[in-house]
Amino acid sequence: MLIRLIVPGEYARVEDLNASLEAVLNLHRIDHSVRNDVRLVVEELASNAIDYGGEPNGMAQHELSVDIGIHGDILRLEFRDTGAPFNPLSAPEPDLDTDISERPLGGLGVYLIRQLASNIDYERDGHCNVLRVDLRIPESGDAA
Repeated sequence: MLIRLIVPGEYARVEDLNASLEAVLNLHRIDHSVRNDVRLVVEELASNAIDYGGEPNGMAQHELSVDIGIHGDILRLEFRDTGAPFNPLSAPEPDLDTDISERPLGGLGVYLIRQLASNIDYERDGHCNVLRVDLRIPESGDAA
């Protein structure tokens, strides 16, 4: 593991989380395209955890953590939150053939993450939602 970052489940902290991850990925010379993918994944999953993981009355505060590690050519994000059980992978895939004005809100972020990830899985571990997202790191000559 390269780093574990823990923040309160608040929108104001998502940018702090991304800035810290960006610094770590820069330090380890991770390709710019992968850093952009990490940003998208973190913003989407943090938003989901904040939107769906809290108590219905919004009174209970929960925390978010992201572990990031590199295993060969795989960058693994392990996203953990202490909110209510919520598996974003259980949502149906969006109907991309339907006109955007007629589609229900939601679902596109997780769909994009599925397209970017080489592997993604969810589990409920005690009082935590755990979502692991693997992103392939291109070889230096493969970067776009």
